[in-house]
Amino acid sequence: MAKKLNKKKIVSICPVGMIKTRCPSIRRTRQIRVKLLTLQRGRNIDTDQITKLRSALKTKKNKGIAVDCETCSFNTKGSASATVSQ
Repeated sequence: MAKKLNKKKIVSICPVGMIKTRCPSIRRTRQIRVKLLTLQRGRNIDTDQITKLRSALKTKKNKGIAVDCETCSFNTKGSASATVSQ
């Protein structure tokens, strides 16, 4: 039985058409968010580290997903041209 792809989970900017859960750029953004949330909920709050994570998250948001697509291991010239032609 073939596995169905959920179209809502496919990143629209990605030239390869990567699924959100496998995209390295989205994974890095989620890791930053998780670190920020754990630091904010902890008892010993380090404001310097929280401001660094907030600024990193803000720059990541301003750059977007497509910036990391050039260095993505899934984005090769052969697979990108194949997905565009289909």
